[in-house]
Amino acid sequence: MDLWIRQSRENIQHLIQHYKNLDMDMPLQNPLEKKLNAIDMDVLNLFELESSIAIKKVILYLDVPNSTITSTINRLEAKGILTRSIHPQDKRTYNLQLTENGQEIINLRKARKEQFLEIIFQALDDEEKKTLHELLCKITKEVLKNQTGLARRFNMNKLEQEYHSFGSWIIEITTEDEIPLQFIDFKQTILDAEYSFKVPRKIERRKAHPGMRLYDAVVSLLAHKIVFQQIRNKKVEVYHIPFEDIVYLVHTNELLDSQIIIVTKEQEYVIEYNSVSYDISHGFIKKVRDKMLTSMPVLDLDTFTEEKSIDSELYKNLISNEVNDSPVKIIEYQPFIQLSKNNPSPAEKLFNTHNKYELQDTVFLANTKELIVVNRKEAVKKMDKADYGYCRTYMDLRKIKNIRLEDAPEMSHLKTLLIHIDDLEVPFEVGDTFTVDSINQLLAMRK
Repeated sequence: MDLWIRQSRENIQHLIQHYKNLDMDMPLQNPLEKKLNAIDMDVLNLFELESSIAIKKVILYLDVPNSTITSTINRLEAKGILTRSIHPQDKRTYNLQLTENGQEIINLRKARKEQFLEIIFQALDDEEKKTLHELLCKITKEVLKNQTGLARRFNMNKLEQEYHSFGSWIIEITTEDEIPLQFIDFKQTILDAEYSFKVPRKIERRKAHPGMRLYDAVVSLLAHKIVFQQIRNKKVEVYHIPFEDIVYLVHTNELLDSQIIIVTKEQEYVIEYNSVSYDISHGFIKKVRDKMLTSMPVLDLDTFTEEKSIDSELYKNLISNEVNDSPVKIIEYQPFIQLSKNNPSPAEKLFNTHNKYELQDTVFLANTKELIVVNRKEAVKKMDKADYGYCRTYMDLRKIKNIRLEDAPEMSHLKTLLIHIDDLEVPFEVGDTFTVDSINQLLAMRK
């Protein structure tokens, strides 16, 4: 093996030397090339992919100090290899373009590279070319893992496309080109999944630029589990969540900030996203619920007298959306009630703020397999405070062990409904006149 390694090293060195000789001795050469150093050529190589490029993008792709790029550009401009002008879209930066001499240097370098590759490929048959391609891909992938600047440069076009399509919404992934580069090592899992989407970072669109990390997570739905890949401390952490381990799901919405919360016995997995992407998130939640819920005897929901006195138009719309997925029935409704603190502080007594709280309304729904609780993001709030958020909690009826009411001593007329599901208790705030008869009746029907 040592002999094999030594001979391989020698062959690689011979190829490198051959390329250097080809690069130096060929008649295809512009006289200005001999006066260019490595950083000069790094800048010029960017023009093989773009005819013009902004200075800030040169700094980004080469990942070197601004002062180094500035002096390099000044030098190349003085030699008549490139020119700069005010960027047509961004007046705060300059745009670089090659002169005739600069374009000739790029064209001649391309010709030399092509000739070098042609010499190599002539020595191989078709099968050997295929093998070489696979090996080079493997080597390049490994090299780029530890060379972030080099990886950024090689993926320049893809980073540009990702930047131009970036927004604050989650995006379904259907092709390899849609996978963020940070997650490309997991492309097989992402593409083999029944459903995958990427979650953007919480940044303003105007602060985004090509090359920066734009996506924080990728979520994939497989046959028996969810694969949640999330960037933490600049590394991708991968979580495998089998459907049988999920205790319940929560879907929260509030103007532009929403969450999908997947709760297991061990931990919560939180996927934050912009509410503009509701269709994708709702589709994902529905698919997960279908995977979680196995067949059970169909409950006869007609035995319930449906609660009709719901004032909220928001809840009426939410309930109609649930009906579109499967037949549901309103089991219980907790209306708005005014609350007051039992032990107000001296300041609250002084400013008379201890009586200005309210318990917001909550609807308890059931389909043939789930208990669905629809409530506000803040169950108890100050009466003068706005709350535009709402939550839907989905619980498998088979997993609910029991329910109980518990006093909430900090507020008058307030109790906590605790739903014991698997080994967890899920709390919901209700009024002191709330009864659990209908929910107990629902649970009794499972047997």
